[in-house]
Amino acid sequence: MNTTMIIIKGRKSLWGLVLLSVLILLIYFRHGDMGSPDGRQLELQTFQLEDGWGYQIVMNEKVLVYQPTIPAIDILMPFPDEAGARRIGSLVLERIKADKDFSITIDDIKYYDYPHDVR
Repeated sequence: MNTTMIIIKGRKSLWGLVLLSVLILLIYFRHGDMGSPDGRQLELQTFQLEDGWGYQIVMNEKVLVYQPTIPAIDILMPFPDEAGARRIGSLVLERIKADKDFSITIDDIKYYDYPHDVR
């Protein structure tokens, strides 16, 4: 091999490394903006239905959780009042913000002293 070919191959490798480094940095910073907890804009919204209330959790203007019924009970039943929907929705919102499992159990409903019989 002559020296010219070695220099050309060396330059291609150098440019490849520079391009790869820039690409990694772009992915890292883009992921940081979109995927970090600081970039999330979470909001709890309650809504009225014909026969009760529900809630939804919106993140960056997109619905993340839509809950028109009381979770974790055996029947499909909306929340009878806005306060109940807001209490359980707030619990879900707190868990999402803490990056925890945001599933609701019957024990969660009982713990929050839900005023209605939900067995």
